[in-house]
Amino acid sequence: MRRYVLRALENLRYSLFWSLDRLKGGNVKKHYKDIRFILEQFESSSSKQKRNDALKMLLEHAVKTTVFYKNYKHAKTVQDFPVINKTSIREHKKNMLSQAFSAKKIITVKTSGSTGATLEIVQNSNKKQRNTADTLYFSELAGFKLGYKLYYVRLWVAYLKKQRISIWKQNIHPVNVIELNDAYLKNLIEHIKTDPSRKGWLGYASGFEAICKYLDKTKSPPIHTHVKSIIAISESLNEYTKQSMSRYFGVPTVSRYSNWENGIMAQQTPDGTTDFKINWASYLVEILEFDTNNPVKDGDLGRIVITDLFNYALPMIRYDTGDVGAMDTSVSPPVLKKVEGRQSDIVFNTQGEMVSPLIMSCLLNYSGVIQGQLIQETQNKYTLKLNATSEFNREFDLLNELKDYLGNKAIIHSVYVNEIPLLASGKRKMMVNNYNNKRWKNPLISNSN
Repeated sequence: MRRYVLRALENLRYSLFWSLDRLKGGNVKKHYKDIRFILEQFESSSSKQKRNDALKMLLEHAVKTTVFYKNYKHAKTVQDFPVINKTSIREHKKNMLSQAFSAKKIITVKTSGSTGATLEIVQNSNKKQRNTADTLYFSELAGFKLGYKLYYVRLWVAYLKKQRISIWKQNIHPVNVIELNDAYLKNLIEHIKTDPSRKGWLGYASGFEAICKYLDKTKSPPIHTHVKSIIAISESLNEYTKQSMSRYFGVPTVSRYSNWENGIMAQQTPDGTTDFKINWASYLVEILEFDTNNPVKDGDLGRIVITDLFNYALPMIRYDTGDVGAMDTSVSPPVLKKVEGRQSDIVFNTQGEMVSPLIMSCLLNYSGVIQGQLIQETQNKYTLKLNATSEFNREFDLLNELKDYLGNKAIIHSVYVNEIPLLASGKRKMMVNNYNNKRWKNPLISNSN
């Protein structure tokens, strides 16, 4: 009986959402259909025209209604506009705001900031509706449908906590990432086992890893509990977590590339590929070199720079997200082959080559290791912080394995700690770069190539 009641409530939430949208003009539905058409008919002339028109209208709007962009009225392409980042938005925000919107017509969005430094972005209502439609489309792509229950694993700090009525409306079950101890996880797993509703997981990859390690430790069998989707956000998803979540809950695990200030920019699909389907319907994505604003060669790593096609309140043209990635343009539509995370989290080997944060997944092969963090101090000196139990007795093997990635000349100093603390955002860095490498000195607020 309970299952039928919950299914009825799922259908009710679905119907209420779209009924309310119709009463407000049906804008979310229009955006949803537009996104689906553009992405699924990517090579059609209509799809190309829609993307070109969206970019052209955004650039014209920015030039006409902002002080910051008014001198770019003769720009011929988006590449003639400057590259911006979080710092430049903080410094020039007043001049970047569109004069076409009053304070009553905009919504403020705060980014959590990995180190606690928040960034306030304003968005117009059409942008918020576009984000809602993006979320619906990409969630469905992973198997999650409007009305299902969402087990949301993140940091539920006070200013992000939703009111009870909002949680009920959106059918969210908050899972606080800072509380994932054995007692909490035991209750969570028991709850999900007895919950007959159709549901999905959404959350930090590190939170999913903690869940999987608990299930491993308790020798849990697969949990058949109507899970329809698993979407990892905010952090690199290692292979252990990807495979373990899928094994325990019976559906593919995908990684989503998004941020608070813009929205969903790309997401993997459940077909097993590691490629990220780019949201070309709502963003223009470029991969630029680390030390110039020139595009990288196809497939090479570079800075992920996006143009948000729908935020007219604060136009974000060629916005450096701070993330590193690689694109494959030989396929249609082009995809992101890699999303490596924050530039500031990238560590280099002794030859000056970037090393993926995913190398830290090797810690999973060593019994007794609870947490680890690799810090680059100089070109060839590193600190490995380890939170480990007395069961761990293979430090020599672990350091040698890391040297395979960092180079034989790497000097790794191990330090044992009781805990590697979470950042203000609730995430936990696997890598930290304290070495002042010149390649991060980017030519921002410049249109020179």
